[in-house]
Amino acid sequence: MKYLISFILFISFLNVQSQTVSINTSDTLKKIPFDINRIKDPFRLSLNSDVFKYDSVSIWNDRRTLAEILDQRPGFFINDFGFGGRNTINYNGKSSYQTGIFRDGIQVNDNYYQGFDIENFSVNEIAQIEEISAVSSFYYGINTSSKSVNVITKDIFNSQPFSQLRYSQDREGSLSADVFLSQPVSRKVNVMAGLTKHSLDGRYENSEFDVWRGKSRVNLYLSPKFNARAEFNLVSFERGLNEGLNFSSDEDSLSDPLLADVKDNNAIENIKNYYYSLSLTGKFFKNKNWLTKFKAYSNNSLREISLSSDTTVTIYPGFQHSVLYGGELTQNITMNSGKHFNSNLTIGGNVYLNYFSGNISQTDTTGTSPYQNINNTYYSLKAKYDLGYRIFSASFLIRNDNITGKNFISIGAEGSLRAINKRNIKLDFRGGYRRNEYSIYNAGELFSGGILFESAVINIPENYYTAGVSFRYKNAEILFDYGKGYDSFNSADYRNINAGVNILSDNFDFMLNFNNSDSKLFPENYLKSDIAYKNILFKGKLKIKTGFISKYYNIKTTVNQNQKLYSYKFTGDNFPAQDQFTVDFYVGARIGKANINLTVANIFNSLIYNTYLFPLDDRGGFLNSISRFTIVWDFIN
Repeated sequence: MKYLISFILFISFLNVQSQTVSINTSDTLKKIPFDINRIKDPFRLSLNSDVFKYDSVSIWNDRRTLAEILDQRPGFFINDFGFGGRNTINYNGKSSYQTGIFRDGIQVNDNYYQGFDIENFSVNEIAQIEEISAVSSFYYGINTSSKSVNVITKDIFNSQPFSQLRYSQDREGSLSADVFLSQPVSRKVNVMAGLTKHSLDGRYENSEFDVWRGKSRVNLYLSPKFNARAEFNLVSFERGLNEGLNFSSDEDSLSDPLLADVKDNNAIENIKNYYYSLSLTGKFFKNKNWLTKFKAYSNNSLREISLSSDTTVTIYPGFQHSVLYGGELTQNITMNSGKHFNSNLTIGGNVYLNYFSGNISQTDTTGTSPYQNINNTYYSLKAKYDLGYRIFSASFLIRNDNITGKNFISIGAEGSLRAINKRNIKLDFRGGYRRNEYSIYNAGELFSGGILFESAVINIPENYYTAGVSFRYKNAEILFDYGKGYDSFNSADYRNINAGVNILSDNFDFMLNFNNSDSKLFPENYLKSDIAYKNILFKGKLKIKTGFISKYYNIKTTVNQNQKLYSYKFTGDNFPAQDQFTVDFYVGARIGKANINLTVANIFNSLIYNTYLFPLDDRGGFLNSISRFTIVWDFIN
């Protein structure tokens, strides 16, 4: 109850602030652009990357998490542990350990276990998502050779306050509310604050989830040549770790929560994550395109695994504390040598100070409680050169990482050629090569006898090659990409194929992505589509979009998952349900200042699981009525 009262008071505070601090329409500052001091795109990783807006794509079909958004994109596969789970983001056959996740250009991966917990993000804070190519991803962070994804958060700044509320009600007792306020103080100062509460009962025993997220930000637009930002994010959540279900050949015993047998009905993790950051962006040279960026940040994580009742299980991680202090400095230098030729050199470096301590298990064989202290420091120097000439562009990258006293030099190069460049027809060819010298694997992989060791740095080089083509005719696009590499950790070659068709028209949208991979971590074939009808009615007052999202999994190999250690283990077993198909139906409407969504998930009422063995929560069919209702309302705008 106290949390509910706090939430109501917070909403009231936002409304009071919007009425008392907003800038009057007669203010003389409005005669010129209000954000004249704001430097454009300071938090993107690269100006050559792919960027798409959340509101224009995923808000209509009501994607609930960052993982659900990325799962619609080519090359991505999400290990789904259920809504509220630590669903892992994998790309092109590689482990989630090598997927780098960034918030506004700052890496936020788990510095000890690797990977990323998607519940550290609220979907409502996402403005854009930036994807870096598989060739160039290693350049931007530690252990990001597979893919780098940068979440650019909402940063609304104009002469009036802006506030938005997102409320969602889902199956299994899931209730979520998210609110944030952007309040201008002057043309040089803007303050933002946000709060999220999400809780769900879970479908199966010990699958409950509860999270609070808080965020605050101060933007200082001191001049057109210097901007600063200070930010703080806090995430506190509790999650049941039932380790999935014990397999049964009787499908009813897996789909019925009363019959299903979970592997662990006791373990619960409590996590508090603190994120601090200071970002400075400056134009200190005569050339206005030369941008200096400095970031200082800290990720502080406290994790405790407890038992809800007595158990005979003796080995459990106890209390773990990991801290990362990071810093980054980059400078770009643009060089234009002619009408059709342009180039850009970016140089920079990073420092990472890592600390870990904790009870690795409650008890060991001697009855004592082992305690580990692990400290290490990483340094990096990097350079990137981009050039473009008419229909050709290329990038060359090099990064040296000094990890615990050892140097690892990684290189990459990629280019694209526009063979046809007419008004309605575009034909592009692209290709690239990357040599990555290291990978850092989850410390849980080395868990032995109650002792959890330092994260493993594997220094076997990995070579990766990719080639692709895309053809665009008006608003229709066909794309194809092929990649081949060597997985150093598993001593095996791997390849991946990504193909897609995207068609946009005034009234119909069609998206189809196909992924093929020989990696044991991925489905051999993964097909995903979104077919939608859209229209604008009542003289523009109502925008509507309705459609079907479908997914087909062809999974061959069983991979055992460990929720407590965030790790996995390959098996030689066949996956029990190798061919699975599911369809969701959705309706989204924009009425005035509100987006309203209704979703009927899994309309065929199938037992679906892409991770062994965690059936998805979205069970239903049309006879079970609506799965999910969501409203996003700009109540101060």
